[in-house]
Amino acid sequence: MNSKVLLKRIASIGLARGGLGFFVATGALNVSSFLFHVVISRLLGPSIYGALGALLNVLLIFSVPLGAIQAAVTRSESAHLHGEGHGIGLYSVMMRVGLAGIICTLVLIIFSPLVAGYLHLSSVESTMILAIWVLPALIGAVAQGVLMGRLRFGPVSVAMLLGGVVGRLALGIILVEMGFGLVGAVAASVLAQLIQTTIVCFPLASEFVHSKGYSVGVGLRSGILSILALGGYWVLGTEDTVLARHFLPAHSAGLYAAASTAGRIAFFLPSAIALIAFPRFSREGGRGEVARSALRWSLGSVSLLGLGAALLLFLVPSFVVDILFGSSFQGAVDAIRILGFEWAGLGFSGVLIYFHLARESFDSLYGWVGALLAFLGVEFFHGSTVIIALVMLLSVGLVSSILFGTALHVVWGNPICEDLGEIRKRLFDPSGDEGDLDITLVIPYYNPGEALSRHVSDLAKVLDSKRLTYEIIAVSDGSTDGSPSTLNGILPASILSSVALPRNYGKGQALRIGLAQGRGRYLGFIDGDGDVPASQLADIIDLIGDDQPDIVTGSKRHPESKVYYPPLRRIYSWGYQQLIRVLFHLTVKDTQAGLKIIRREVLAQVLPLMVEKRFAFDLELFVVARRLGFTEVIEGPIVIQRRFTSTISLKAVCGMIVDTFGIFYRLHVLHYYDKDIRKVGIASDLRLEARD
Repeated sequence: MNSKVLLKRIASIGLARGGLGFFVATGALNVSSFLFHVVISRLLGPSIYGALGALLNVLLIFSVPLGAIQAAVTRSESAHLHGEGHGIGLYSVMMRVGLAGIICTLVLIIFSPLVAGYLHLSSVESTMILAIWVLPALIGAVAQGVLMGRLRFGPVSVAMLLGGVVGRLALGIILVEMGFGLVGAVAASVLAQLIQTTIVCFPLASEFVHSKGYSVGVGLRSGILSILALGGYWVLGTEDTVLARHFLPAHSAGLYAAASTAGRIAFFLPSAIALIAFPRFSREGGRGEVARSALRWSLGSVSLLGLGAALLLFLVPSFVVDILFGSSFQGAVDAIRILGFEWAGLGFSGVLIYFHLARESFDSLYGWVGALLAFLGVEFFHGSTVIIALVMLLSVGLVSSILFGTALHVVWGNPICEDLGEIRKRLFDPSGDEGDLDITLVIPYYNPGEALSRHVSDLAKVLDSKRLTYEIIAVSDGSTDGSPSTLNGILPASILSSVALPRNYGKGQALRIGLAQGRGRYLGFIDGDGDVPASQLADIIDLIGDDQPDIVTGSKRHPESKVYYPPLRRIYSWGYQQLIRVLFHLTVKDTQAGLKIIRREVLAQVLPLMVEKRFAFDLELFVVARRLGFTEVIEGPIVIQRRFTSTISLKAVCGMIVDTFGIFYRLHVLHYYDKDIRKVGIASDLRLEARD
């Protein structure tokens, strides 16, 4: 990919309309904040700097509503501009935020002696000054949220540059050099926030003072979820410095604070990307192609930038310490090696949390899981800076893995089948639409050659012989051999419909698209290469009978099956089935035979929860069906001829094993398939009552 294409892709996540300037300003702000810590640490020394680092992190924890309100306002403003909601006046929002800021300031002042005692501070002056920061910060958050929701990044960029970059660093150096020490460094942060808030509010001044200003809606659910989600995220990112100050000696705590500051190098640009992408995530509730594209490129960008910076810190930590903090901080080298990767993980997690927040999903709350694990880990294991750093890395790594797992179906989703929630509407309407045909047969294929047309014709003859009303949907999974054209005119258009995917997505994705269009009371699929003869379909249909099972499937391991294929394939098949037996305890002896028929009601509940796109689709079908209570499965014998056109290869086998463990992870770790269990249980009870 050349540089021009890359720039266009990056622009798609929000670098237009001032976004690039905002990206640069955010990077400059992060660098300035970093330099503030670097310069002040040299002036204060390790012991006092440890107290400053802990205080500033306490500020982040106590000011969780800051980022939450900004996120909620950004999301609401972005949705409102696209006609997706209505809200209250900006004037009302400012009044409420102002009141909340005053209350938070008073609370911090009241509890400042407790905070000072926990952090082993000699006086409460610095904690009381820090409390003043909250009110202007909250007001600035609302203003910045409105501007970002409107994609007006310019004023926000100016505020960051003048307030954060110039103001804080310059004021910090002046006040500390004047002898104010820790108190001066804290006061510099407060004054810089006042400057930044004044600048960012200026473009919206008229809307702040008039009750009939531009409308901005912040729903109760959105606001509370934002507070909780970002609260967990920032507690996870900041609690370690506070805990280090509490548990370690003052000098060691200062070394840890320096290591954490250096580790933030891996967080600078990823944090900016997350903020820029958030308005894009908020489009269409985070469920459209704009949000999907923004998520993919955001994750790719933060991974590249974060890991690159973390590797740099790992390779040359001594050089980083010498340049940034001086020789007195050399004891921070080992912790820096670890915390670089921790901050890279936080950048990755931040993108996913903002994405889930845009969707108003409770998956955005997983930061609290990591925060709790980190707290307990440090509580029990706090012997040194390295141990605390390892605890944080493991906690962040776990949260990142969980968050990524919950977003897998979006990251690798198929734009052709955008919203799988719509599948249920098309397959099963509780008002009474249960399909107007006896059976829909989907035939996925990839480069089968001329054999395809003969196979489809034979299948139609079998269905005709059964006197069924039916349709056949042939789905080309990006075939390049001209096989789709061989289907032209072989059957009436009312019976045979063709779908051609633009590229090879995988058998599972082809089936998902084909099945979602079906009109049959039963929906089935059979491989398009003809290895399972068309005549086998008749035997499988006969197994349906009057009992109406949930799934009827062919089985290579049925006693009456006749299977002819190479020994290597036989070994693959046997080994894979043993793996499945251990992982899932399925009663089905063969999950992968390419001939299955599913009752419409079952497919309507199962298909929207499935995410597999390739050969593990069949396994996931059985796993999800069993998890949702659909256990009436009948296995029938099949005949499989020697394969000449098989798409199975060693690479495919490895990919299938990875996908299989992905299903296991979603089933037992994420509990992803549990979201509709109660609904499906009710549906199953109604179905049983109807039979009785």
